[in-house]
Amino acid sequence: MIGKKIQNYTITELLDEGGMGSVYLAIHDKMRREVAIKALNPLLLNKDDIKKRFRNEAVTLSKLYHPNIVMIFDYIESDQEAYIVMEYAPGEKLDDYIDTSTGPIPEKKAILLFNKMLDAVGHAHSRNIIHRDIKPSNFIITKEGEVKILDFGIAKILDGSDNNLTKSGTKVGTALYMSPQQVRGQVLDRRTDIYSLGVVLFQMLTGHYPYDETESEYELYTKIVNEALPNAKDFYVGISDYAQTIISKATAKKPLDRYQSCLEFKKDLLQSPVFEQGKAKKRNTQIIETAETDGFSPPILSYQFWQNLLLILISVVFVAAISIGAYQLMQNDIRHVLDDKQTLYSSPDLEAEKIETLNYGETVKVLTGNEQINDAWMKVISLRGNAGYIPRPNLALPKIYEQINAMFGNSTAQSYTSVLFKKALRNYFIEEKLMYKSSSLWLFFAEEKKEFEFNSVAIGDFNNNEILDFACVLADNENT
Repeated sequence: MIGKKIQNYTITELLDEGGMGSVYLAIHDKMRREVAIKALNPLLLNKDDIKKRFRNEAVTLSKLYHPNIVMIFDYIESDQEAYIVMEYAPGEKLDDYIDTSTGPIPEKKAILLFNKMLDAVGHAHSRNIIHRDIKPSNFIITKEGEVKILDFGIAKILDGSDNNLTKSGTKVGTALYMSPQQVRGQVLDRRTDIYSLGVVLFQMLTGHYPYDETESEYELYTKIVNEALPNAKDFYVGISDYAQTIISKATAKKPLDRYQSCLEFKKDLLQSPVFEQGKAKKRNTQIIETAETDGFSPPILSYQFWQNLLLILISVVFVAAISIGAYQLMQNDIRHVLDDKQTLYSSPDLEAEKIETLNYGETVKVLTGNEQINDAWMKVISLRGNAGYIPRPNLALPKIYEQINAMFGNSTAQSYTSVLFKKALRNYFIEEKLMYKSSSLWLFFAEEKKEFEFNSVAIGDFNNNEILDFACVLADNENT
């Protein structure tokens, strides 16, 4: 193909190739503009479904205009050939970028890159297009540090115009990044892309796949459908609890429990603590710059001015106090579940009907005032809107939950440990003054693999204070 002319373009270099076809670098004969030309494998030209899918990619791209999505310039088709002419975006594929350039991407940098990916996928969603094959190799990191989505080969337009391209029950996508709904061959919506994006974020932050690539498709599909995505901290201890919470929500098994849009996903990412220091520094800089005005001399203020100002301040404080009091009275009583696989019961009785199962750390809203709750049970409503009863000892206020959560190095240790032991550990840590705001000198881990490498948890400064830290490995012993 090198040197071949396709209309006004001359092919100069092979960029990539795969089973469906190849991608070439080409240059316009007159405008001298470089483009990428995707050529369908000639052996597939007689397969109508493949040819339709290739044409569908061109149609899909033609509907999208976004700086983080490659732009299409032309589509060329005949009985002997089919080409998509599109924007050339030189750079590294995201998976290669992670493997060879960065390893785990620092959290702040990863979020800034990932937000551009969310913007691009969100733009496609706004045009009723779902990608269905989100994975690192479909993103390019350009030399300028920009992000581009490359491949919309199996994207689906939700207006029903391409219903014949995929049959019901057909799995499409790449196994490692499939959502549970894709694995089951169910009808897909935007939230399948949200799940895949969550897996990509996991890989960006840890530098690892969440699953073993050598496992069979059956083993992968079973884990995707039945097991939560592995805890990112078990792969790379430098990941913040906040980032882990976001990954967990994005990759929830039920679509209703995930982020419902790319915008909602992005808003949570931008609230990450990694941005707080920069925000504070920027605010301080603005204050200093405002104060340093050349030749400015403040006027001498009269006694009457200060008297009026004092009255205004007293009034503001009074109104604020009333407002804060009213706000506190209206606040909902929110609690965290302390037991893994906690049952929500239809009545305050362990023999009552089981409404649903809640996970460790999940939040519930208390429905009745504290004075009306007995010592044994609390009536609550779950995030999914189900009302029922939970044993009172199995719930904790946010501060207590935060302290308990800070003691554990991985999620398995939390699920293995009983509620009573968790509370006893917390009391010990507080009494011995070992408890810090977000982490402690000690961390508890559970064995998630057959061969537990002690050094993988013992080496490292858990709370970044350059003081020797300790780790304890808990066994899964039902007798303790």
